Amino acid sequence: MSENSKAELLIIGGGVIGLSIAYHCAEAGVDVVLLEKGEFGTATTSQTARAFRTYFPRKPYDTELAVRSFADFRSFAGKMGFDPGLEKLGLLTVLTGEKQAEELIADLPAHREAGGELEVLTAAQACELNPWLDPDTIEAAIWSPQTYRVKPEVLVRGYAEAADKLGARALSGVTVTELDASTGRVGTTSGEFTAEAIVIAAGPWSGDVAGLAGLDLPVWGQFAELLHTDPLIAEGRVETPFTFHPVSGLKTMGLGKSFLVGLERISKQHGMRDIWFQAAVDELPKWYPQLENPTLHSAWTGTLDVTPTRSALLGRGEGEHERLLFAAGFTGHGIAQAPAAGQLVRDVYLGREPAVDLTPYSLETVRAKAAENDGQTFVLR
Repeated sequence: MSENSKAELLIIGGGVIGLSIAYHCAEAGVDVVLLEKGEFGTATTSQTARAFRTYFPRKPYDTELAVRSFADFRSFAGKMGFDPGLEKLGLLTVLTGEKQAEELIADLPAHREAGGELEVLTAAQACELNPWLDPDTIEAAIWSPQTYRVKPEVLVRGYAEAADKLGARALSGVTVTELDASTGRVGTTSGEFTAEAIVIAAGPWSGDVAGLAGLDLPVWGQFAELLHTDPLIAEGRVETPFTFHPVSGLKTMGLGKSFLVGLERISKQHGMRDIWFQAAVDELPKWYPQLENPTLHSAWTGTLDVTPTRSALLGRGEGEHERLLFAAGFTGHGIAQAPAAGQLVRDVYLGREPAVDLTPYSLETVRAKAAENDGQTFVLR
């Protein structure tokens, strides 16, 4: 076995999460090899609305990861030499019922403590930001200015080139076929590799990769689709913030002369696309009266890596799987949390105390939620 096939840390998955891990670990002096079965950043990383947010209702721990990552995005151009094209967008979270408003507003101190910049708005103030909304359907709203458009391909290239300069070896077109957690041996279509530790960051395929080592990792690939309306204006572009209705999971933002629309769900059932598409058609005019009987078109379809908690899995295996680390199941928020995820995996590998509590992302937490939720369908929030 050649020296090039040996490493301290081997990462499986070359999306923005895997590349962030490669960069942060290489920066810390770790000998890194990364394997990607396709091309870097072409799976879930490319399947986004090209935007990230830093507020996740009811999940201050996810807010904290995104806020920590946002700090890195702001310095990305200067540090990496690549401009990620940050363009201010803002997130408007629309609260449509009294109980919902009370609960989410009461939860805001925890998010602010995590670093989130959040302001409670009236219906009138919300409609100033997004005049397409119906004020009669709004109880209150929450405004988060820390939401930006971004260029995912630039983040991927920046991390890849920076990791390469630090000595990390990233190989594309390599599929993992075997994984022995006891020895660190990894069989692939390009030969055999060995490593002291292995990170599973393979997006929707993370569960399958973990299964090669006999580890039950509750991550699966979920069909997802973004839609767009017909043009809504004759000139210019639709200038609205990223607008989110937690009651249904409806998400919209301006896309040229149209709206980009998302209404994703989490379910292990197959064949749900037509049901969810019709749900988006039905949901849009409830909150946007000018969009009655909308015609929607597919903007892209793809696969998200999701977990039962709708948050990521971050940590290390136990017992016979102690050699395995994992960073997967970001449920469409990988870009928003990639810098922090890379730093946390680095710290777990090096035996450092993580900067945040990893309990919400632990295998134990996610497995418990899986047992509770088995077979149900959930709004993706």
